Amino acid sequence: VAVSFIVFLLLVFKPLKTQLSNSLNNKVHELAKSIQDAKQLKNDAEIIYNEHLKKQKDTVEKIKRMKDEALREAKEIKEIFEKEIDLSQKRKQKNFEQISLQVQLKANEAIKKEILEKAIAYTERRIKKNFSSKHNKVLVEESLKKLSDHSFK
Repeated sequence: VAVSFIVFLLLVFKPLKTQLSNSLNNKVHELAKSIQDAKQLKNDAEIIYNEHLKKQKDTVEKIKRMKDEALREAKEIKEIFEKEIDLSQKRKQKNFEQISLQVQLKANEAIKKEILEKAIAYTERRIKKNFSSKHNKVLVEESLKKLSDHSFK
């Protein structure tokens, strides 16, 4: 009985061992393939991640360049506007000074004219009041005599 049990075990064990060995080999191959696929996925993910980091870095640099360019352009525009405003203000100041000078000259001329007109009118009234016609004749004759004496000498 023991011999037949051992023969039975050998007969059952050999096909069972082959089947178990094949099953384990298949499992090992599947696991090796899964590990290989996982390594490939990991490598692909690292490549994509590194590309993403590079793109992110490039984007940050591009944004910085754009910001710097915008600030530079804004500064240039500000300087241009400040120069234009300054120039405009200087022109307005010059125009104001010219207009003020013209108004002042016109006012001075009007005042001179009025003073001369009043002085002449006042002098005429005074001469008419203070001098009689006889006295005027004497004054005219004396003046002519003085003029003639001076012009011949």
